[in-house]
Amino acid sequence: MQEHFDFSAYARQVRKITRVLMHSACSAAGISGRVHLLTVALEKDLALFGMPPSASRVACGPGCGACCVLNVSVLFPEAIAICRFIQQRFATEGIDSIRARLQELHRKTHWLDDEERMYLHAPCAFLDDLNSCMIHAVRPLLCRSITSTDAQTCRDALDMVALKGVPQVEMDLFQKKLIETVYVEFAWSLESLGLDHRPMRLCSAVLELLQDPEIVALFVSGEKVPGH
Repeated sequence: MQEHFDFSAYARQVRKITRVLMHSACSAAGISGRVHLLTVALEKDLALFGMPPSASRVACGPGCGACCVLNVSVLFPEAIAICRFIQQRFATEGIDSIRARLQELHRKTHWLDDEERMYLHAPCAFLDDLNSCMIHAVRPLLCRSITSTDAQTCRDALDMVALKGVPQVEMDLFQKKLIETVYVEFAWSLESLGLDHRPMRLCSAVLELLQDPEIVALFVSGEKVPGH
Protein backbone atom coordinates (compact mmCIF):
# COMPACT_ATOMS: atom_id res chain seq x y z
CA MET A 1 0.00 0.00 0.00
CA GLN A 2 2.84 2.39 0.85
CA GLU A 3 4.55 1.82 -2.50
CA HIS A 4 1.54 3.18 -4.39
CA PHE A 5 0.62 5.97 -1.99
CA ASP A 6 -0.09 9.26 -3.77
CA PHE A 7 1.59 11.91 -1.63
CA SER A 8 0.57 14.69 -4.04
CA ALA A 9 -3.11 13.86 -3.67
CA TYR A 10 -2.68 13.54 0.08
CA ALA A 11 -1.02 16.97 0.24
CA ARG A 12 -3.92 18.56 -1.64
CA GLN A 13 -6.39 16.94 0.75
CA VAL A 14 -4.47 18.10 3.82
CA ARG A 15 -4.19 21.63 2.38
CA LYS A 16 -7.95 21.80 1.90
CA ILE A 17 -8.79 20.39 5.33
CA THR A 18 -6.34 22.54 7.28
CA ARG A 19 -7.52 25.68 5.53
CA VAL A 20 -11.14 24.90 6.43
CA LEU A 21 -10.18 24.08 10.02
CA MET A 22 -8.21 27.27 10.59
CA HIS A 23 -10.55 29.59 8.73
CA SER A 24 -12.98 29.88 11.65
CA ALA A 25 -10.52 29.49 14.54
CA CYS A 26 -10.55 32.67 16.60
CA SER A 27 -9.50 31.73 20.14
CA ALA A 28 -6.91 29.59 21.94
CA ALA A 29 -9.58 26.98 22.67
CA GLY A 30 -10.76 26.93 19.06
CA ILE A 31 -7.25 26.69 17.64
CA SER A 32 -6.29 23.96 20.10
CA GLY A 33 -9.38 21.98 19.19
CA ARG A 34 -8.60 22.19 15.50
CA VAL A 35 -4.98 21.15 16.01
CA HIS A 36 -6.33 18.18 17.97
CA LEU A 37 -8.64 17.24 15.09
CA LEU A 38 -5.74 17.46 12.68
CA THR A 39 -3.48 15.20 14.74
CA VAL A 40 -6.29 12.68 15.32
CA ALA A 41 -6.85 12.53 11.57
CA LEU A 42 -3.11 12.10 11.03
CA GLU A 43 -2.93 9.20 13.48
CA LYS A 44 -5.85 7.52 11.70
CA ASP A 45 -4.10 7.95 8.35
CA LEU A 46 -0.91 6.45 9.76
CA ALA A 47 -2.89 3.47 11.05
CA LEU A 48 -4.68 3.08 7.71
CA PHE A 49 -1.81 3.57 5.28
CA GLY A 50 1.31 2.87 7.34
CA MET A 51 2.83 -0.32 8.64
CA PRO A 52 0.62 -2.31 11.03
CA PRO A 53 1.79 -2.23 14.69
CA SER A 54 2.93 -5.84 14.46
CA ALA A 55 5.32 -4.95 11.61
CA SER A 56 6.39 -1.50 12.73
CA ARG A 57 10.06 -1.18 13.66
CA VAL A 58 9.86 2.34 15.10
CA ALA A 59 11.83 2.29 18.35
CA CYS A 60 10.82 5.72 19.69
CA GLY A 61 9.09 5.45 23.05
CA PRO A 62 8.80 6.71 26.64
CA GLY A 63 12.08 7.01 28.52
CA CYS A 64 14.32 7.34 25.46
CA GLY A 65 14.71 11.06 24.85
CA ALA A 66 17.79 10.52 22.66
CA CYS A 67 16.66 12.96 19.98
CA CYS A 68 15.21 15.45 22.48
CA VAL A 69 18.36 17.57 22.29
CA LEU A 70 17.54 18.92 18.82
CA ASN A 71 16.01 22.21 17.78
CA VAL A 72 12.32 21.64 17.06
CA SER A 73 10.28 23.92 14.82
CA VAL A 74 6.56 24.40 15.39
CA LEU A 75 3.78 26.34 13.73
CA PHE A 76 2.17 28.82 16.09
CA PRO A 77 -1.16 26.92 16.34
CA GLU A 78 0.84 23.94 17.62
CA ALA A 79 2.42 26.15 20.29
CA ILE A 80 -1.04 27.41 21.27
CA ALA A 81 -2.30 23.84 21.67
CA ILE A 82 0.74 22.92 23.79
CA CYS A 83 0.35 25.99 26.00
CA ARG A 84 -3.34 25.29 26.55
CA PHE A 85 -2.55 21.66 27.40
CA ILE A 86 -0.01 22.79 30.01
CA GLN A 87 -2.47 25.24 31.55
CA GLN A 88 -5.18 22.60 31.79
CA ARG A 89 -3.01 19.67 32.88
CA PHE A 90 -0.67 21.25 35.45
CA ALA A 91 -1.26 23.14 38.67
CA THR A 92 0.24 26.60 39.17
CA GLU A 93 3.42 25.18 40.70
CA GLY A 94 3.91 22.84 37.76
CA ILE A 95 3.35 25.63 35.24
CA ASP A 96 5.87 27.82 37.06
CA SER A 97 8.38 24.97 36.95
CA ILE A 98 7.87 24.48 33.21
CA ARG A 99 8.18 28.21 32.60
CA ALA A 100 11.48 28.29 34.50
CA ARG A 101 12.79 25.31 32.51
CA LEU A 102 11.77 26.99 29.24
CA GLN A 103 13.48 30.22 30.27
CA GLU A 104 16.69 28.39 31.08
CA LEU A 105 16.65 26.42 27.83
CA HIS A 106 15.86 29.58 25.87
CA ARG A 107 18.83 31.31 27.51
CA LYS A 108 21.15 28.46 26.56
CA THR A 109 19.97 27.75 23.03
CA HIS A 110 18.27 30.82 21.55
CA TRP A 111 21.22 31.77 19.33
CA LEU A 112 22.41 28.25 18.53
CA ASP A 113 21.95 26.71 15.10
CA ASP A 114 20.95 23.07 14.73
CA GLU A 115 24.48 21.69 14.84
CA GLU A 116 25.48 23.81 17.84
CA ARG A 117 22.37 22.67 19.70
CA MET A 118 23.36 19.04 19.12
CA TYR A 119 26.84 19.74 20.50
CA LEU A 120 25.34 21.27 23.62
CA HIS A 121 23.15 18.23 24.33
CA ALA A 122 20.72 20.37 26.33
CA PRO A 123 17.55 18.28 26.87
CA CYS A 124 14.10 19.53 25.96
CA ALA A 125 12.35 21.44 28.74
CA PHE A 126 9.41 19.06 28.45
CA LEU A 127 11.33 15.94 29.44
CA ASP A 128 10.47 14.80 32.97
CA ASP A 129 12.73 13.05 35.49
CA LEU A 130 12.06 9.70 33.78
CA ASN A 131 13.04 11.08 30.37
CA SER A 132 9.43 10.95 29.19
CA CYS A 133 7.65 13.73 27.32
CA MET A 134 5.31 15.77 29.51
CA ILE A 135 3.40 17.02 26.46
CA HIS A 136 3.36 13.77 24.49
CA ALA A 137 -0.35 14.01 23.69
CA VAL A 138 0.16 17.38 21.99
CA ARG A 139 3.77 17.02 20.86
CA PRO A 140 4.72 18.90 17.68
CA LEU A 141 4.29 17.37 14.26
CA LEU A 142 8.04 17.36 13.65
CA CYS A 143 8.59 15.45 16.90
CA ARG A 144 6.09 12.88 15.62
CA SER A 145 8.11 12.60 12.39
CA ILE A 146 11.12 11.18 14.25
CA THR A 147 10.74 7.49 13.47
CA SER A 148 14.05 5.84 14.28
CA THR A 149 14.18 2.06 14.20
CA ASP A 150 17.08 1.87 16.67
CA ALA A 151 17.37 4.13 19.73
CA GLN A 152 21.02 3.25 20.34
CA THR A 153 21.96 4.31 16.82
CA CYS A 154 20.31 7.68 17.53
CA ARG A 155 22.42 8.10 20.66
CA ASP A 156 25.59 7.08 18.84
CA ALA A 157 24.88 9.49 15.97
CA LEU A 158 24.30 12.42 18.32
CA ASP A 159 27.39 11.58 20.37
CA MET A 160 29.52 11.45 17.22
CA VAL A 161 28.05 14.44 15.40
CA ALA A 162 31.38 16.28 15.40
CA LEU A 163 33.21 13.29 13.94
CA LYS A 164 33.35 11.70 10.54
CA GLY A 165 31.67 8.37 10.05
CA VAL A 166 28.50 9.21 12.00
CA PRO A 167 26.23 6.13 11.87
CA GLN A 168 23.22 6.45 9.61
CA VAL A 169 19.92 6.51 11.50
CA GLU A 170 17.37 4.27 9.80
CA MET A 171 13.80 5.61 9.97
CA ASP A 172 10.31 4.70 8.89
CA LEU A 173 10.44 6.99 5.86
CA PHE A 174 6.77 6.62 4.96
CA GLN A 175 5.62 7.80 8.37
CA LYS A 176 8.21 10.58 8.35
CA LYS A 177 7.15 11.86 4.93
CA LEU A 178 3.43 11.65 5.74
CA ILE A 179 3.84 13.77 8.88
CA GLU A 180 6.15 16.25 7.19
CA THR A 181 3.57 16.61 4.40
CA VAL A 182 0.96 17.59 6.98
CA TYR A 183 3.37 20.14 8.49
CA VAL A 184 4.16 21.75 5.13
CA GLU A 185 0.53 21.93 4.01
CA PHE A 186 -0.57 23.25 7.40
CA ALA A 187 1.96 26.08 6.99
CA TRP A 188 0.69 26.78 3.47
CA SER A 189 -2.89 26.99 4.76
CA LEU A 190 -1.91 29.49 7.43
CA GLU A 191 -0.15 31.64 4.84
CA SER A 192 -3.15 31.51 2.50
CA LEU A 193 -5.35 32.78 5.34
CA GLY A 194 -3.00 35.67 6.07
CA LEU A 195 -1.83 34.14 9.35
CA ASP A 196 1.74 33.90 10.63
CA HIS A 197 3.07 30.72 9.06
CA ARG A 198 6.74 31.03 10.02
CA PRO A 199 8.43 28.08 11.74
CA MET A 200 9.21 28.94 15.36
CA ARG A 201 11.38 27.33 18.00
CA LEU A 202 9.24 25.17 20.28
CA CYS A 203 10.81 26.52 23.46
CA SER A 204 10.54 30.18 22.47
CA ALA A 205 6.97 30.01 21.14
CA VAL A 206 5.50 28.27 24.19
CA LEU A 207 7.43 30.53 26.55
CA GLU A 208 6.06 33.62 24.79
CA LEU A 209 2.51 32.29 25.16
CA LEU A 210 2.91 31.45 28.84
CA GLN A 211 4.21 34.94 29.49
CA ASP A 212 1.68 36.78 27.33
CA PRO A 213 -1.52 34.91 26.34
CA GLU A 214 -2.72 37.99 24.43
CA ILE A 215 -0.36 37.01 21.60
CA VAL A 216 -3.11 34.64 20.44
CA ALA A 217 -5.26 37.64 19.53
CA LEU A 218 -2.40 39.09 17.47
CA PHE A 219 -2.02 35.80 15.62
CA VAL A 220 -5.74 35.54 14.88
CA SER A 221 -5.77 39.13 13.57
CA GLY A 222 -3.04 38.32 11.07
CA GLU A 223 -0.24 40.13 12.87
CA LYS A 224 3.24 38.68 13.06
CA VAL A 225 3.92 36.94 16.37
CA PRO A 226 6.53 39.00 18.28
CA GLY A 227 9.85 37.56 19.35
CA HIS A 228 10.46 35.43 16.27
